[in-house]
Order: sequence, then structure tokens, then C-alpha cells
Amino acid sequence: MQIDCGIIGLPNVGKSTVFSILTNAPVKIANFPFCTIHPNISVVQIPDLRVYQLTDIVSSHETVHGKIKFVDIAGLIKGAAQGIGLGSKILNHIRTTKVLCHVVRCFDDNETVHVFNDIDPCRDVDIVNTELILFDISQCEQSICTLQKKYKLINENIEQQLLVLKKCLDYLYDGVLLRRGHFSKTERTNIEKFNFLTNKPIVYFANIDEKSVTNNIYLNKLRAFASNDGIPLISCCAMLSLLKNRGDRVETAMKQQTDILYDTVSVIFSVLDLRTFFTINSHMTRAWIYVGGMTALEAAKKVHSDFKKGFIRVQIIKFDDFIFYRGELGVKKVGKICYAGKDYCVKDGDILKFLFQI
Repeated sequence: MQIDCGIIGLPNVGKSTVFSILTNAPVKIANFPFCTIHPNISVVQIPDLRVYQLTDIVSSHETVHGKIKFVDIAGLIKGAAQGIGLGSKILNHIRTTKVLCHVVRCFDDNETVHVFNDIDPCRDVDIVNTELILFDISQCEQSICTLQKKYKLINENIEQQLLVLKKCLDYLYDGVLLRRGHFSKTERTNIEKFNFLTNKPIVYFANIDEKSVTNNIYLNKLRAFASNDGIPLISCCAMLSLLKNRGDRVETAMKQQTDILYDTVSVIFSVLDLRTFFTINSHMTRAWIYVGGMTALEAAKKVHSDFKKGFIRVQIIKFDDFIFYRGELGVKKVGKICYAGKDYCVKDGDILKFLFQI
């Protein structure tokens, strides 16, 4: 499973710099709005030390990590959803992402242009949210129109989709983000098919400067705003990532880069309820990303379709036991291997081996 994360925010708040931190990819960065026109896209390995620990014991020829794709789009301004600036086209680039990372500027700097010439993180968040709502209104109206035209005879399934879309539209008209709306589990499942931006979980990324790492009034304001809304917040000095390019304080910059990627991935895993299980042999050690609640049968299908078809049972070794007893033989000697059927709920860190018949 590859995770897709869209990076959004106003122009010139440090989105591309944050993208560079997270991906270590060279991108064009400049002190003016709309430096980014076409989206920057990069896929990076998910930093999970457990993969290396397993490979060290098994001596696999190949190691496969989980992946996360970051998509950095152009800055949003008032009227973007109606085509102002770079328009709604840029928002289409993140419709299929699973989570949004909203970069918010939380520092003063007369040399770095802000589109409103002053700093107000909560106002900036509201502006971007408004554009997301307006974009979703347009998408929702189009979807309703398409369903009504395509299906002249409305069946029960289409009727349910139309009802949930109209419910979405009511929330959006009232300025309510869809992730805050009250929907049943079935309704949520139907909504996800339409990739509405305001239905996606979000993470705030506060871009601060070195001078205001502590007692930052803008950061405090954004933190209170995020806490009230139940949204996780990550803060970092994005400009530090540029220091390595100048040969200045390289170690500090590189450590922050590693820490920020790790923190960002951890938060994304939390908001998406993601877990990791492993498969290992002499050829390959592999991390598999999945949504919590997955059964052994579903995990078997994820690894290989034949495993699900001929599923007999699954062998389970806990990661800590595998490391402590130095491999499968050591775990087997102390009786720590267990077996389960197709309904077993996979746990984070499980090392799975599927027993099946062809």
C-alpha cells in the first residue's frame, strides 16, 4: 500500500521547502508567489528501523520498505476554486491523495513576501479551507448532475449515492468541512468514492524560524486552533533544510530532515490508522502497510492472490520475540510461534507466513 500525501497552503509559506525536507528532492524555491506551477511529486521510503533489524538477522538479499508519495501543489489564494491564480486545476492534483499536509507560516520576516503582508495563521487556514469547500461544492454538484443524467431510471444504489451527495452539499453550503459532518459508516464509505478534499484527514505543518523556536505567538495561536479542532500539528524551521546546501551547520540540517520525515510519517500513520506487518525469507524482507482491522485472509490476498485462494492458516511471530530470540528457530525453541485462522486480526509488527494449498 502506497500512501499519498498532498501538501497545500497559501503561496510562499514554504510548501516546496517542506517538500524538499520530506523527500530530499531538489525543487525550485524562490521568494515570490506561484514559484511552483506544476506539482512536485516524489516517492520516498517510510523510515522503519524494524525492517533493517529483520534484514540483519535473516540476511535477506533484498529489503522492501513501505512507500509514501508527497505531492506539492501551487499555493492557493482566494478564488482558486473558481479559477483565480492557477485555479482549480491545481486542486485536481491532490484529489486522489489520502491525507493533506497544510503548511502554515508562523514567522515574521520582512524579506520573505506574504500575500497579505502580515502573519495570521488562523486566517490563512480559514482561507485555504474556504477554497477547499468551494472546490468540493463544484465537484459535488457535478457528481449529482452526472448521476441524474447517466441513470434515467434511479435504482436503490444510485438513490443512496444521490442522498449522501445532497447531504454533503448541505454541509458544504453551510461552510462545514465534510470530515466534520455527521455521517453513518455506510455514508462515509459512499463519500470516499468521490475524493472530496474536505473529507480527507489533515495535518498542520507550522513553518517557524530559528529566532522564534520558543515562545512563538503565531505557533501558539495555531496550536490552540488545531487542538480545538482535533487536528495534529508538526512544527519545524523549514529554512534549516537549506543550510546543508550552503555547507553551513550540515549536521543540524540533516538531523532535522530525518526527524521531520519520521514525525510526519508517524502522524500520518496515526490519522489514517495504518499499521505494518512483515514477511521475511532469505530472498526478501518486506514491510506491508495496511489499515487497522485487517484479517489474516485479507493480508494473504495483499501478499499474493494465490495465498487467499488456498489459505489454510497463518504462522505469526511477534517482532519483539523475533529480535530477542534472533530469528525463527530461536522463537520456535521457546514455543513463541503461534498459528491462527483466516479471521485473525493482524497486529502491528506481526511477522506472517501463510500456509496455503494450490
